[in-house]
Amino acid sequence: MMLSQIAIDFGAFATPPYATFAIMGIAITLGTVTSLIGVRSMDLDAYRKLTIESSRIRKELMDATRSGNQRRMSKVQKRQQDLMAQQSKISMDRMKSSMFFTIPLLFMWRPLSEFFSGIVIAYFPFDFPWVPREFKFIQWYILCSISFNIVLNRVFGLSFEIDPED
Repeated sequence: MMLSQIAIDFGAFATPPYATFAIMGIAITLGTVTSLIGVRSMDLDAYRKLTIESSRIRKELMDATRSGNQRRMSKVQKRQQDLMAQQSKISMDRMKSSMFFTIPLLFMWRPLSEFFSGIVIAYFPFDFPWVPREFKFIQWYILCSISFNIVLNRVFGLSFEIDPED
């Protein structure tokens, strides 16, 4: 008796507009947790410095290539290889943090797909090449996930723009 009073009816979330917002909430929640794990698991200052240094080295290599200076090119390429090794370690740490959330998502994916199966979740407001007019669960989740992760990564400092003067 008490359990039936506590139970929540999720049936309303199987139809728009609640389904639309529910999937957006799932994408935001998973993106936020993944970003927080990423922030905790990597040294953001080192990542930023490596990215800026890598950008400088690419610019130097382009300048050396234009000038045709072989000695300068080989020197810059050696520095570039050292930086790439350091960046690959940081990228591996970032990938490990993403795996902490990918595995539980794989277990949740099937029940979510079945819950939202056959339902049009959202509508695209106009015709556009390669974009469907009606979004099903998978399409809407991918769109929301990519969109929110871009913003969340920027908010948590996992991605940034490089100032040309840096």
